[in-house]
Amino acid sequence: MSLPLPALSEDKQLNNEPQMLQTEISDRDLKIIEQLVAIAQRQSSQVREAKAAMGWRAFTDVLSIEFSPSQTTTNYNLPEISSESERSFGMALTFDPIKLLNIIQELPLREARWQEAKQQKRLAVLQSYLAYLQAQQATKIAVYKMQQLAIAGTKTERIASLNPQVTVTHQVSLANHDYVAAATEMLNTNARERLALEELAACVGLSSQATMTILKASDLNNQ
Repeated sequence: MSLPLPALSEDKQLNNEPQMLQTEISDRDLKIIEQLVAIAQRQSSQVREAKAAMGWRAFTDVLSIEFSPSQTTTNYNLPEISSESERSFGMALTFDPIKLLNIIQELPLREARWQEAKQQKRLAVLQSYLAYLQAQQATKIAVYKMQQLAIAGTKTERIASLNPQVTVTHQVSLANHDYVAAATEMLNTNARERLALEELAACVGLSSQATMTILKASDLNNQ
């Protein structure tokens, strides 16, 4: 569900459409989260290691192969040929049934660790995405406040042009406390949004540009 902010102004040159604020997690968000989780789990070294521990890697100690070179010398005691050397390689296979039984018993535990690693990565992606979503909305609100200041300044200038006794207050000025507060809030929200995007990208295992491409592609698909 999205609720519109109050109309910015009757002046259509500033903004024609109301800004929308998000009040709940949408189906679009859930689709993005699933897509990012799938990528993050493929990229995660912890998830890959936990999965590898369930495969052939788990049985490397059960069967061992040993190659040993050897050289044989034959003495003929003949004038033409005194001796002859021959090189060969031997191979020994060792199988440990005790280790095999232990590994089979550990397989459920290894699978549980793999599932746990996947769930932890999913939770991390979910937290990072929601933090980015909140930061993005905070930026929208900060932009709205800056637009309100611009609208107020325009109205004051119009009144002053009709009534010379009205003093015009410069909106973009350090002496204007409302402007300073709004500008500071806008800088802070933009910084938090950028930081949230970088943290989401790092959690997924992609660059911030690649992550933003996924988010924008989802917006285009929902239009």
